[in-house]
Amino acid sequence: MVNNEVLLEIRDLHVSYGAISAIKGISLKVLKGEVVTILGANGAGKTTTLQTISGLLKAKS
Repeated sequence: MVNNEVLLEIRDLHVSYGAISAIKGISLKVLKGEVVTILGANGAGKTTTLQTISGLLKAKS
C-alpha cells in the first residue's frame, strides 16, 4: 500500500538574521511514514531550519 499523505511541505524557505541570510531557499516534503533527518556541517542552517519550522523564528519568505 502506497500512502502519499503529505505531513510537512516547505517550498523555497528563506530566513535572515537582520542583513545576514541564514537560509537561502530550502524546499522539502515529508510523507506519512517517512523518517527524515537533516545533516550538515556546523553553521549549515540545521537549527535555523528546525526553529523556523517550529515557529520560533520568522521566515523572510
